[in-house]
Amino acid sequence: MNFDGLKEAIAIMIGNGRCLIDSTTFQNDMTTFKTRDDVLTLLVHLGYLTYDRKTSEVFIPNQEIEQEFMRAMKVGGWEGIIQSLNGSARLLEQAD
Repeated sequence: MNFDGLKEAIAIMIGNGRCLIDSTTFQNDMTTFKTRDDVLTLLVHLGYLTYDRKTSEVFIPNQEIEQEFMRAMKVGGWEGIIQSLNGSARLLEQAD
């Protein structure tokens, strides 16, 4: 599923691009997503993306994470990303 242009945004970032986002709509939870910006903001919080405060853009910070995004998109499209998010959620819960 291409949630609000999310797949295109990730494809742009895999190509070393950046995507403008509005991080102010994020609900600070891992279940409420109304826009692609909510998902991208969560990925910033989890460390998968970097946020440039001056330009309000996100991008993939390094080659290792870029490879993970590419792998996730190739294998079924989104299952890998969801697994990574779920794994990060479990780590955050254990840290509390």
